[in-house]
Amino acid sequence: MPRSFICIVSFSIAVDLKTFKQVNTKIEAGQSKQTIQELLGPPGKITNTTKHNKYIWGPEERFWDEIPMGAKLEVWSYTFSDGSLNLYFVDGSEKLNYLAFAPKGVVY
Repeated sequence: MPRSFICIVSFSIAVDLKTFKQVNTKIEAGQSKQTIQELLGPPGKITNTTKHNKYIWGPEERFWDEIPMGAKLEVWSYTFSDGSLNLYFVDGSEKLNYLAFAPKGVVY
């Protein structure tokens, strides 16, 4: 009797060839969305939200108090091999207002 079996193989390929360290000095507040996309490509995720929380944990802590309560936030997220980057555009701004990098493995 012939034996047959199914072998399922799954591969996880790291698409992020860059580390944040490689682009860190190229991204800064005041840059346009177009400039950022030219440097980093399209964001992995875009989140639109409103600031409702007075407090936040993470790298955003250093600027969170500067953002007014009720402000509309457009957050672009990028994943790098060494962590994740969130770019904040406040109240419909076409220019970057704030950026926050969370190194991989750091728990807030």
